[in-house]
Amino acid sequence: MFQSAEASILGQDNALRLTEVTSAIVVMVDGLGYENLRPSSGFLQKNLGESDFAHCGFPSTTVSSLASFASGTDVSGHGLFGYSIFNRSSNEQINLLSGLDKFSILDYLKIEPISARSSVRVHAVTLEDYEESGFTRATMHGAFHHYAQEIEDRLEIARSLATDEPGSLVYVYAPELDREAHRSGVGSSNWTDLLAKFDRAIQKTVAKLKPGVGLLVTADHGIVDVSASDHIFLDDCPAAKNSLSNVSGDPRSPYLYLSEPEQLQEIKGQLIEFLSDRAFVAEPGELVELGYWSAKLLEEDDLMPDLVVIARRSFALFHRDFAKPSSLLMVGHHGSIDEVETKVPIIRFGDYSSSLLVP
Repeated sequence: MFQSAEASILGQDNALRLTEVTSAIVVMVDGLGYENLRPSSGFLQKNLGESDFAHCGFPSTTVSSLASFASGTDVSGHGLFGYSIFNRSSNEQINLLSGLDKFSILDYLKIEPISARSSVRVHAVTLEDYEESGFTRATMHGAFHHYAQEIEDRLEIARSLATDEPGSLVYVYAPELDREAHRSGVGSSNWTDLLAKFDRAIQKTVAKLKPGVGLLVTADHGIVDVSASDHIFLDDCPAAKNSLSNVSGDPRSPYLYLSEPEQLQEIKGQLIEFLSDRAFVAEPGELVELGYWSAKLLEEDDLMPDLVVIARRSFALFHRDFAKPSSLLMVGHHGSIDEVETKVPIIRFGDYSSSLLVP
């Protein structure tokens, strides 16, 4: 999407068939999946067409999806293949979202983002909390950065930049809905009230757009609400009780690193039996065969998990020897392959609203 918006400023053909504009704004709403938005009745939902969507890759998590958005390549191309991973060489778990500075992230990132190589002027409007993070370096390196605490202010900054500096590609990041979904779930009044606030802010911004400016609203993934009764504890499976060096990833797609890799088939078989139809258990090579990853990613031997567990329906998986207590309290989750998690909206406003829809 970001790559298509860049191309539209340059007057080039693009995957989304966006019309040529003088400036573009792309609003990334963390956690606002297509199916999460559909039950609402606000401005965004009313402008959401049946074909106004795309699918994020696997895992459906912020690190991987935003890196794909920002680089124009898939997870195998940019290398940030999970919220957290385990480095066998250093024997440490790596939080790719918030655990690295802007230098150490380069040990894992395989490609520069669009912002570092674009011929248009790129702006990023986010929260000041992210200024020095490694993930900002991975996704918006080379952009001109602007900060505002409130989403209304971020959108106004973006609108002003697009108007006052023709030829600008403006990225706006909104993490609020994802945060509230983790706390309360997308079925809560807290989340729906926050969506209504965001909806009004977008409507106000769209009403003030000048001719020549296109605006897209999209997301990195959707959210699945998980009740405590649907928590699965991997340590209840005898084969996984004391056989793991680390569990990384997300609760909807945990990555298992074995202490004794030669026991893989035995542990895998017991996990399949234990989980039954509640989750899939796959080796990384099987994910390549299924088309979720490419063989290029498997070259990262020290980082690749031995097994990946992929939750079905509304389950979440934890290993109590490795899970943070806060993760057990979360209601909203993502990371798996359910369409609720992977289907994200692409809503077009301003000069983009007359573009051809994606076939």
